[in-house]
Amino acid sequence: MSKDIAVLYKSKYGSSKTYSKWISDKLHADIFEIGHVSLNTLNDYNKIIFVSALYAGKLSAIKTIRKLYNCLHNNKKIYCVVIGIGDSNDKDIYNASLDKNFKPNEKENIKFYFLRGCIDFDKLKIHHALMMHMLKTIISSKAVKTEDEEMLLKNYGKKIDFLNKNSVDNIISDIKKEE
Repeated sequence: MSKDIAVLYKSKYGSSKTYSKWISDKLHADIFEIGHVSLNTLNDYNKIIFVSALYAGKLSAIKTIRKLYNCLHNNKKIYCVVIGIGDSNDKDIYNASLDKNFKPNEKENIKFYFLRGCIDFDKLKIHHALMMHMLKTIISSKAVKTEDEEMLLKNYGKKIDFLNKNSVDNIISDIKKEE
């Protein structure tokens, strides 16, 4: 079997790893944790799919993604799957985050996808728990709240799970079209 597709992920709480597994299974791709794969290994692949979660507008694996992108973008198809708790159809939120994380030329050469993950407040590390508490405070003080903000306030402290195996189907279709 040719080494056509590599899926690379960084996962702190499990959403990115789960989506990466689903993507690699459906594409028959190899899967690697992003910090445990060499550039030499990646040179054997035609398509690289990065999967990383968004925390306070920053991709958890952005440093490694940008480093690998700079070495690979000339001869590889590059994809980036961004996992967040917000509505994946709200492109304004995600596009603003992409602007913070990527240079314009990088954004032109990467195909981006947005998926909803999950959050379990009981499992958050202290710095993420503090960020979520600050977010809750900010949202609570707003006179007008979005549907997502209302949902977050209503479910604050509980497990919120938007993982959906079928949500990777558009990604799979796009990548298969380019074969």
